[in-house]
Amino acid sequence: MAKRGANVVVVEREQGGGSDVVSHIKGAGGKATEIKADITKKGDVISLVDSVLEMHGKIDILVNNAGMSIIGDFIDMEQRHWDKMIGVNLTGLLSLTRAVLPHMIEIKRGKIVNIASNVGLRAVLRQAVYSATKGAVVAFTRSLAAEVARYHVNVNAICPGFTMTPGIENYIKASQANADYFKKITESIPWGRPGRPQDIGNLAAFLASDESEYVTGQNIIIDGMVSM
Repeated sequence: MAKRGANVVVVEREQGGGSDVVSHIKGAGGKATEIKADITKKGDVISLVDSVLEMHGKIDILVNNAGMSIIGDFIDMEQRHWDKMIGVNLTGLLSLTRAVLPHMIEIKRGKIVNIASNVGLRAVLRQAVYSATKGAVVAFTRSLAAEVARYHVNVNAICPGFTMTPGIENYIKASQANADYFKKITESIPWGRPGRPQDIGNLAAFLASDESEYVTGQNIIIDGMVSM
């Protein structure tokens, strides 16, 4: 986004959590700011949007990429675990989108990119609730796109497969069982490797650009041909 000239606002729950990203962008000549906010808290969301509007006067792009997963059999899962996933993956996404959308409608332009998952479109063991939240994001994307098309607000979703993010790397290192689980996932990918964050970022940047002006309501799978 920064390479394409965007003023990037990095949102993190903990102060300083996005400082490395901001420093990297600035070091490469881009523009970036960090704001502390928890998207599961309505007050934080309202304050976040107000702060961005005060800094930049408008919001052209929203990338809903906050997410979390608790892996385990549904029968063994406690409600607090699925409440947490729903809060971050779905309710937080809805709340932030609702807060930003009026400003995009007012200027009759905007790009909303939701990060869903390929597991929202297919069956995956031990991820029933996570799959449910991402499936909801897929459905929401399609319906909202139809609702706001007349305002020229594009709404699309990216559905990544297994992507080697820092969070996944830490999860793998936590135990041999986790490492074995993700080894099996990697071996099942026809392309021969997990996804990389830049694979997802490149697509997000395209969907946020003028080049995708006629693309809306799409859920684009990017998983190395796992979803055939």
